[in-house]
Amino acid sequence: MMDMREKVKKLTEENMPEVVQWRRHLHRCPELSFEEFDTADFIAEKLTAMGYEVKRNVGGTGVTAALESGKPGPAIAFRADMDALPILEETGLPFESERAGIMHACGHDGHMAILLGTAQLAAQLKDAYCGTIKFIFQPGEEANGGAKCVIHDGALKNPPVEGIFGLHMIPELPAGTIGIKAGYLSATDDEFVIRVRGKGAHSSEPESGVNAIVIASHIITAMDSILSHNVNPFDVAALSICQISGGDAINVIPDSVEMKGMLRCIEKADKERIRERMNQIAQHTALALGGDCEVEFIPGFPSVNNDPALTKITIEAAKAVLDSEDDIYIIERPHMGSEDFAYYQEEVPGVMFMLGCGQEETVTGTLHSANLNINEKSLSYGIRIFVMTALALCGGER
Repeated sequence: MMDMREKVKKLTEENMPEVVQWRRHLHRCPELSFEEFDTADFIAEKLTAMGYEVKRNVGGTGVTAALESGKPGPAIAFRADMDALPILEETGLPFESERAGIMHACGHDGHMAILLGTAQLAAQLKDAYCGTIKFIFQPGEEANGGAKCVIHDGALKNPPVEGIFGLHMIPELPAGTIGIKAGYLSATDDEFVIRVRGKGAHSSEPESGVNAIVIASHIITAMDSILSHNVNPFDVAALSICQISGGDAINVIPDSVEMKGMLRCIEKADKERIRERMNQIAQHTALALGGDCEVEFIPGFPSVNNDPALTKITIEAAKAVLDSEDDIYIIERPHMGSEDFAYYQEEVPGVMFMLGCGQEETVTGTLHSANLNINEKSLSYGIRIFVMTALALCGGER
């Protein structure tokens, strides 16, 4: 008798031609954050054809569906993001984006195809499950808000979700591998704006003014010491001033300067301490030089923080799918990128892992690049890991 692992593999292989078609359609028709109208129509159509009752307009343009087994058991969820990026594609693929200046350059077309494939396979294996499995197609991941909107609209309720799972394509790993770690996987990504105010004057009379550029330069130099003196050497943080604007003429002492940048941290306590020191340095430096200053912080995503118990379950699911345990890379330290999957993890335990999608012989490109070309073999691995994870938590049959 065929065991469940072989059954999952066989069904996935049979479904893959359709999954690849879905991915290529989604790649040809990318849409920006909260504008995923055609994408939502396509996903809803496919889920309905599988027999699901579909909910539309979740968190804006999001789509959800649920497999209700009719048997008591836990409720879990799987999530894929839907939006594309404002990038002009340069892959030359036969299914290249048909919308100039918009591209699925972060692998979200693959994420959606994997989740559709997971929903398809779950429906084919419905009798093997107990409890509820939810499928969340989320808008606006690139726009700093999609996950919050979906949560606000109740995607994690009725019944309450007890665990949520997601993945992200990673071209640096080959197809057939994953990267995963318990605990913190990614950083926060707060933006900041520093507004320096001095006093304008003619350059022939510098004593009559307060040069905002001079103040800004002292602030930049002083802030460069924050991480080395205020963050534990074993913690990870990055503070970058990336834009400076000020001054309108070469013979006028500027009265204002605006600086913008990013603060990335893992630990919340580090972020609070760095913010406090940035405020102190900016305000006191400006005051000492005859001006004043304000610092505005624009909160970004929290840190992705993988639940240890669910991470173990995901690793075991991957062992049942991948060719070798050596294909599971345990990530040693968090990366400094960010992901709004973290908002779900503030509500319920969850796991995000990195799915290798590197090409074998051609250029894969990098995330957010015009030549990203994921290896479609990775789609099968993503589907099977999701399904084996669901069986581990909601399966009555192994």
